[in-house]
Amino acid sequence: MSKRNERRLQVTSFRVALLAIAISALSGCATVFSEDTQEIKVTLTCQGKQLLASCNAENDRGSWKFSAPGSVTVKNSMSSLSISCKPQFMERFTVSTLPLPSLTMAANALLGGIIGAAVDVYNDTGLKYPENIEISGNNCN
Repeated sequence: MSKRNERRLQVTSFRVALLAIAISALSGCATVFSEDTQEIKVTLTCQGKQLLASCNAENDRGSWKFSAPGSVTVKNSMSSLSISCKPQFMERFTVSTLPLPSLTMAANALLGGIIGAAVDVYNDTGLKYPENIEISGNNCN
């Protein structure tokens, strides 16, 4: 093998090694760049009017009390998040929402592959609930 071909092989090997390091560094991207908690803003309306209510948010990682309209910080999970609010002199309103892949997890799936995305899901950082949840009803008597 000539010295020129040997040099090309070394440069190519170096580039492949750098690419492998970059890809492995991106694995678990959401795990590195995201927290396992998130803030959710909740409002409660009845026939278009905003109501004040005592609320509870719950998933398999915990339960959190808060007032609506307001914000609550919850722990991310693969399970659904149930939000139940009780306005004064009215029946309880309850909704449930599933988590969706976050942008960092989607980017990680493209760049780091299925292993990186799986790490993000396992660490509860790749899935996020909607940031704004509006609970509404028409029968509010």
